[in-house]
Amino acid sequence: MEKIISMMLFIHVVAATGALISGALAIILKKNTPKHKPVGKFYFWCMTVVFITATFISIVKQLQFLFLIGIFTYYSTIIAYRALKLKNLHNGQKPHMIDWLIEGIAGISFLGMVAFAVILYYQSKSSQAIIPFVFGVVGTYGVYRNSMKFINGQTETMYWLKKHIGNMCGSYIGAITAFVVNQSEHIPLPQVILWLGPTAIIVPIIVMELKKVKSTAI
Repeated sequence: MEKIISMMLFIHVVAATGALISGALAIILKKNTPKHKPVGKFYFWCMTVVFITATFISIVKQLQFLFLIGIFTYYSTIIAYRALKLKNLHNGQKPHMIDWLIEGIAGISFLGMVAFAVILYYQSKSSQAIIPFVFGVVGTYGVYRNSMKFINGQTETMYWLKKHIGNMCGSYIGAITAFVVNQSEHIPLPQVILWLGPTAIIVPIIVMELKKVKSTAI
């Protein structure tokens, strides 16, 4: 088993490194350059490998927080990817079964995070409970918004681009957060700051990028 874990950890590190580099390049290149699409695809598949290996390692080694951030990050990644397949929801296109399945699994997972945070705080009064609580609440809200858009339809023409940008940047936040937390022994900051700091820094950048997208209401 140790050999399998070591192999999975090696694959995880290689894929994570590829995701950090390609994610930064995709953001720098942006959508209007021909290299953005292949770099973005490479990032997506790197994150897919990262999610699979992180899930395996977290279960075997019982690393709850790694499991939680893996789910949160990959949800953002796959939602960003699926946004490119759902460009015509405002013209009557319907979400596929896979889209509902993604939201259903994610919703259960995020509600589980909230429950885990409440139980953790109730049992230990630990400030660490804020981490799964924040990720769980944010994730649940995201699932709710996406589901409502599927049910009620879209009212903007460029909603898909906003979702793609927002969620890809969100998944990159998760990738950076995982890297920072794994290096926590070398960074003299509280765990809560390491977990939530990248979000606090990058979210304003996402907001600025989304404001640049010109969308027409229908």
